Amino acid sequence: MNIVAISFIGILTATISLTLKKYNGEISFVVAVIGSVLIFLSVLLNLNSISDTVNSIFSTANINSTYIAILLKAMGICFLTEFACDCCIDAGQKALANNISLAGKILVLVTAIPLYQEVLNTVLSLTGGAV
Repeated sequence: MNIVAISFIGILTATISLTLKKYNGEISFVVAVIGSVLIFLSVLLNLNSISDTVNSIFSTANINSTYIAILLKAMGICFLTEFACDCCIDAGQKALANNISLAGKILVLVTAIPLYQEVLNTVLSLTGGAV
């Protein structure tokens, strides 16, 4: 799906949601979430080409494939966290959005721990074991 179709879905969803908001705020919110999910799913369909490109770059540079997995997991966590936070803010739940944001940051940190260990091991090997 191209950006024109995604933009059309976004504008159509926003228009319907704003129109329904006068009559029923809950249905308006559900429409907005459904439109957002449709856009998110259409973007996910293009994820294979991004994954293939990243894989080819990393294989050309002789970089370990576990780093690719960590990178993609962290990106996925970031995208899903942002989506969930935006939905909560739209629903008027800013405190819940902040908690989801914090959880996403912590999960990215936990996901990246193997990278931190690798960097530390590299530094230790270069310095002879003393930092």
